[in-house]
Amino acid sequence: MNDDDDQKASITQLQGVKAAQRTLGIKANGQPDAALFVVDRPSAYAGVFTTNQFKSACVESATDRLHAGKNIQAVLITSGNANAGTGLQGRADTEMLADAVATELGCQADEVIVLHTGVIGIALHADRLIGQIPHLVAGLATDAKAGVLAAKAMMTTDTVPKLASHSFTYDGHTYTVAGVAKGAGMIHPCLATMLSVIITDAPVQAPVLQGALATSVATSFNAISVDGDTSPNDSVILLATGEGEVWTKDHPAFSSFQEALDTVTLELAQKIVRDGEGATKFLTVNVTGAQDDGVARRVAEVIVTSPLVKTAFYGEDFNPGRIVSAIGRSNVELVMKMIRVAIGETIVFEDNAFLQVDSDEAKRVMAQKEIEIKIELGQGVASCRYFTCDLTHEYVSINAEYTT
Repeated sequence: MNDDDDQKASITQLQGVKAAQRTLGIKANGQPDAALFVVDRPSAYAGVFTTNQFKSACVESATDRLHAGKNIQAVLITSGNANAGTGLQGRADTEMLADAVATELGCQADEVIVLHTGVIGIALHADRLIGQIPHLVAGLATDAKAGVLAAKAMMTTDTVPKLASHSFTYDGHTYTVAGVAKGAGMIHPCLATMLSVIITDAPVQAPVLQGALATSVATSFNAISVDGDTSPNDSVILLATGEGEVWTKDHPAFSSFQEALDTVTLELAQKIVRDGEGATKFLTVNVTGAQDDGVARRVAEVIVTSPLVKTAFYGEDFNPGRIVSAIGRSNVELVMKMIRVAIGETIVFEDNAFLQVDSDEAKRVMAQKEIEIKIELGQGVASCRYFTCDLTHEYVSINAEYTT
């Protein structure tokens, strides 16, 4: 996506939504390290968070607001420091930033969500940062560029900002779902594998909003993996600003809203994989014919988390044995004679035997930048689609030198 496309997808296209970015002083290189997204009034809030038991202060704070049924007016994201493993002071730092934003906006502190991303285990020292908050709030703007710059300020090892939007029409009125995300490493399900803020002008309230987000996440942010790791900060925040008749799940427009939300979350999730640390290839794993959803998901997961599979695709080494071996260790009941495996349109394994593939065809398949791995289990109708990338020398370099 180029700058023009980013601006077309900007979250600030929604009426009443403002964004800003600022350098608070977290990143040593002096780059912008704070993004602020504000709606014109406290709005319905849904959220999905990491299941990693080691949770950052910001996840605890945002979860508390969700469980308390709070409406939210602002989301502040700081990058460069995860504020995780920082004890009671970490939570105090998160709330100090929320209070500083609330003071400038004239809302309540519990109507502000603060999220952090970056290096784990280092004190944030919010008292050194809050002096910049008035300037951050003063910079709020509604133009498309403001949304793009805020998305860039969220980035850590990302190489590009990630924005997506989708609109639909109901009863002569156009509604939009728009979102931003950051993430390139520590990407794996058990939600949410990154940070994302999504806003819609559809009139959907909690808990219906929460259910819609959970549905979308299951086939998007929870169906991607870069390296099999989840962070203590992973969060997806969804705000709904719409007024008027509240849409329930039975409302005629709700299915269109769900489809729009699904589209945005999937696009953001795929952009995270495409921007995976050091990635050169985008891989789709499609498992079909499973006994149930759990079996399909487990088979897909062992493939997308296999270093041997991922490095083979990086090296363009045609080695389907690694895929089949991964399937075999999935710890689910399988009938190997029923399984068929294809890389692209080339069938490589069938009837419990590998097929001979011409060397030129093998090279052609592995040279593609986007490759689909198809696994038919032949035992049912359940399926799962997962997205991942290759594992490269660059990934090792990035993570070997992350804190230096």
